[in-house]
Amino acid sequence: MPMTHFLKSTNLRSASRTVVLSLSAALLSTPTAISAPQTPAPGLLVTPSAATLLVGEPAAFSAVDGSGRPLTDVHWSLDPPLAELHVENGEIMLVPKQSGHYVLTATAANQSATATIAIVADAKLPAGTVRWSLQPLPGYETLFVRQSVPGPSEVAFYSVEWSKSANAVVRAVQISGQQLWTTQLSSSVSPLTLHSVIPAVSEMTLNHQRIDNLHDLFPNDPRFPTGSPPGVSSLSLPIDGKSILVHDSGDNFGGLLLLERGRFRDSLVDLNPADGSESWRYRSEGRLNTNWTVNYHGDIGVVELLGVSPYGSLIVIDGHSGTVRFRIPFPDSSTTINGFRCKDPVYNVLKSTNQATFGSVFTSQDGNMYIQVGKHVELSDNHNCKPTQFLLDDTLSLLRVTPEGAFGWRVFQHVHADGDGGFHVQPRAFAGESIPDGFGGVLAAWTWVDPHKQPSDPLNVHIEARLTRLSDSGQRDFTLPMPFWTKGISSFFAENMVLAEGNQLYAINGPQLIRFDTQSGNVDWLRHPPTGEVKLQHSVAGGGVLVANAGRLVYFDAQGNGVPFPWTVAVPNPEDIGLVQTDLFDHSPAAPLALRKAEGCWVVGNFIAVEDGAPHGHASLVYFAVQ
Repeated sequence: MPMTHFLKSTNLRSASRTVVLSLSAALLSTPTAISAPQTPAPGLLVTPSAATLLVGEPAAFSAVDGSGRPLTDVHWSLDPPLAELHVENGEIMLVPKQSGHYVLTATAANQSATATIAIVADAKLPAGTVRWSLQPLPGYETLFVRQSVPGPSEVAFYSVEWSKSANAVVRAVQISGQQLWTTQLSSSVSPLTLHSVIPAVSEMTLNHQRIDNLHDLFPNDPRFPTGSPPGVSSLSLPIDGKSILVHDSGDNFGGLLLLERGRFRDSLVDLNPADGSESWRYRSEGRLNTNWTVNYHGDIGVVELLGVSPYGSLIVIDGHSGTVRFRIPFPDSSTTINGFRCKDPVYNVLKSTNQATFGSVFTSQDGNMYIQVGKHVELSDNHNCKPTQFLLDDTLSLLRVTPEGAFGWRVFQHVHADGDGGFHVQPRAFAGESIPDGFGGVLAAWTWVDPHKQPSDPLNVHIEARLTRLSDSGQRDFTLPMPFWTKGISSFFAENMVLAEGNQLYAINGPQLIRFDTQSGNVDWLRHPPTGEVKLQHSVAGGGVLVANAGRLVYFDAQGNGVPFPWTVAVPNPEDIGLVQTDLFDHSPAAPLALRKAEGCWVVGNFIAVEDGAPHGHASLVYFAVQ
């Protein structure tokens, strides 16, 4: 099936805010210790580890040494010897003549390693057949795979493997499954580190003096005992001097970008596709968001959070050198109470200054970067223990940054209220995901939260999933038939929308999938799966979309007809995708493979995936065909 790709870098990050007093960003969680020992690489490996071929179909294999580099001085043999073997510079080209099971053996430096090969005499292979697989290194499991941006490099995939006792390993793999190099990172990684979140940054002051103990503000409140800091984080961070891998993406030159999170600050690292060395490292003085964009020049736009005001900024990093080209600060949010201690003879001001909320950043067809930013300001005047005035101002703006660094703000949602007396709770807008609209404009998804509950609302507030289309000719606002974008209401989201052919929008919120016409403002259709949640995969030719649900990949056409791919099946882990397997020789059913995620490749009709680890699978990298 022909496929088009909509590639974005995303993450999950909480951006929840309080209405009156926000917490600061003290990092008080229990450190996660990372063991020092490094697991050595095996002495010799054949890559790929296994392959399935048709009779007469050639395939290449190579042997790599303990450093992970291909060897040139290798002796090859095949058992049984029923195929042509052509060796050049250590690499072998195998042309099978007869069906059956084979063992390919490489011998070098008094060591040997093998790969298994199945050769089939049929005219074509069943859909879902694994063409090749790559086993993880001993003591490791494959955690995720990233496709390389096509370029002069031979690297097609970057396989990231994790270990409980050593730092992460990155393996560069060709489209054939042959390994080019291995490099060990300075950070560890695990399934948990990929869900690492950073707390909101803020500062609380009384009469311009920083508050480091909430007990001083609320001495009679049992919730704040002596020594209570103005912020608590559940974030688990490594010990000082260590780091964890929390996100990745391809750069625009065929390399790999990695975000490493330390105890106190983050780093963005670019790996060279030629050998896996660090091309550059940007060492932040604070935190980097696990969502960024790479523009057509290779520059990276990412949100950076620092411990001083202004807390948040969009920085644009030079993709060649790793230096910051531009920095566009975000406006801080704040809550101010004048006369906080109403019986204090000194007129006093309690103020909480917080980072702005923000959504995902992307690069549009015009080469500009876009991101939503929300600013919230509250002010209350008290006199003699009575509120006398209040003010609220809530804005949602779209920031545009050109490749030359020129930028502009466009306010597209604004809530303002003021008056006498006490504060009256008002509606708020929370920033979300933004993508191109296909016509040179922007589709901005955001959340509307109204405290005035309606009878049909299941929560204590009224929540709406909103969408704004912004263009040079103006803006149009839509309310989608979904009760929310994310269950966390104000949580960060960046994988809920994809544009299909004809510039029609597919959107999800977990349990629902809708197709929306951004020109007419009409919902074409809405689907609600009976089991589990919907995850967008990518749009496909003809205006359809591919989604994952309950262990299966499902194709929806433009009319809303859903067809599960017959080569997928539900498996015990509902988060996995089951890949149907058949014995290639007697065609009897075999146990399905449990895949964490299956992603369409640049080669149409082929998928790259990571098999789940124990107890569901062997944590291998697998490349399979569906045509």
